[in-house]
Amino acid sequence: MRGTDGGWGLVDGPGGLFGPTIVRWYPTVQWFTGDGFADHLRSLSLYRKLDRAVREPLLDAVAERIRTRMGDRASRRYLSVLRMGRRAPDAI
Repeated sequence: MRGTDGGWGLVDGPGGLFGPTIVRWYPTVQWFTGDGFADHLRSLSLYRKLDRAVREPLLDAVAERIRTRMGDRASRRYLSVLRMGRRAPDAI
């Protein structure tokens, strides 16, 4: 697995250790209650930077809207990627 803080960027290829790579995309859905969704947003850096006096009423309002207008159920959708390569037959 390749870790980086600069995004995926360009990849030169798997080198001599691996054959061609296989890439699969998987859609993922995560379901939340109103309070769970607010807790999830609370952990994201965008909302953590807000002053507490602003952040908490905003997230309380989000949770209340999900509870009252969405049946206390909200989804968050992601797209996950799996990239793998089979070890080359002549690799040690």
